[in-house]
Amino acid sequence: MPEREGAIAAYRLYADDSGTTHLEPLELLDRPWENGPGEFKGVGGSVLGDASRVMLMRFEAGARPGLHRAVPSFAVCLEGEIVVTASDGTNVALGPGDAVRVETTGRGGWQLGNKLDEPSLLAVVQMPPQAASAGSEGAG
Repeated sequence: MPEREGAIAAYRLYADDSGTTHLEPLELLDRPWENGPGEFKGVGGSVLGDASRVMLMRFEAGARPGLHRAVPSFAVCLEGEIVVTASDGTNVALGPGDAVRVETTGRGGWQLGNKLDEPSLLAVVQMPPQAASAGSEGAG
């Protein structure tokens, strides 16, 4: 995947019908935004999913556990660099502030790792699975 410079990057991890996971860019500013009233006009919010749990993950230097089940979530790199790899082999490196929206459920997997010589931190907000199929929502 091409790396983006300057802007915070976000990605979508989803599973196809066979359970293979894939990564694609997620353009956060292209999402529908709800604007506030009065003095908050122009300040908008976009719902990325219903949170059910917040988790902080610390990856020691060089940690690269194997492919494992991904749960619907929104993950943001807080410190260091986290490499996210889909089961199709595609990977992206998340730097501080970069994010990935995980849409896959039990069939798809991901691998998370830290190639740096220092610890990295990832915040993961888990969300309940949607009733519709994970790939039906699209990237926007």
